[in-house]
Amino acid sequence: MTAETTATLLILSSAMLHAVWNAAVKHSSDKFATVLFVTSYGSLLYMPFVLLVPFPDPALWRWIALSAVCHLSYQLFLAAALERGALTFAYPIARGTGPMLVALFAYFILEDALPVSKLGAIALLVFGIFLTGNIDRKTTSPTAAALFYSLGTGVMIAAYTIVDALAVRSAENPFSFILWAGIAGAPAIFLVGIKRRGMAIVGASLKVWRQGLVAAIPAHGGYALALIAYTIGNLGEIAALRETSIIFALIIGFFWLKEPFARGKLFSAMLIASGALLIKMV
Repeated sequence: MTAETTATLLILSSAMLHAVWNAAVKHSSDKFATVLFVTSYGSLLYMPFVLLVPFPDPALWRWIALSAVCHLSYQLFLAAALERGALTFAYPIARGTGPMLVALFAYFILEDALPVSKLGAIALLVFGIFLTGNIDRKTTSPTAAALFYSLGTGVMIAAYTIVDALAVRSAENPFSFILWAGIAGAPAIFLVGIKRRGMAIVGASLKVWRQGLVAAIPAHGGYALALIAYTIGNLGEIAALRETSIIFALIIGFFWLKEPFARGKLFSAMLIASGALLIKMV
């Protein structure tokens, strides 16, 4: 199996797991408490493995700190978006904005910039994602706040994708970054939770432990797979392929969350799938 094939399989697995944990948060009765559980208590999943990798050097700690800020911002925007809009609206907008910005960054800044043909395939994939969100507007009438927080989530997706990809590539041992970055973000989101809702958030986050655990395992496991993929694949291409998670989100949103599924979403899903195939073919 080639490195390119391995990266593709890893990122598609990550895409599926990402859709699962977002749906688990949407299904929860207390979305912010569930996000807090995923980020804070979920970081405990890394603890058994930290002694198996080298301790991060000072240069890597700077990347870890920057990553923690980006992920904290992402979690806050995501919780706000899901509180104000349906998963099938918020998710497409967020996931469409992210790869578009990453692809532009890779094209203009990085040495592994994609050729124009692949950028065209990414554009088709992103168009399919945005079309999905636009179709949903006809059935759910999302608010301006839902759109704002969904776009903000997308910007933060691009930010943490770029930061984490550069960090994991620069690390002597990529697993040192993966483990400690996962742990480092826990205190920040917990403190934000206490500031927003006081000490009551501790009990509230523990109360949703079932939904939190269901979300935490795919959230952290799926992102670890994505980071490994970034070490062996092209950043713009891998980041775009991860957004095939929208197809899984549409399925989960319809069958599990009972959200409306307009006929046009089938066409959107076909565009997304076609874009993903073209990314690998052109």
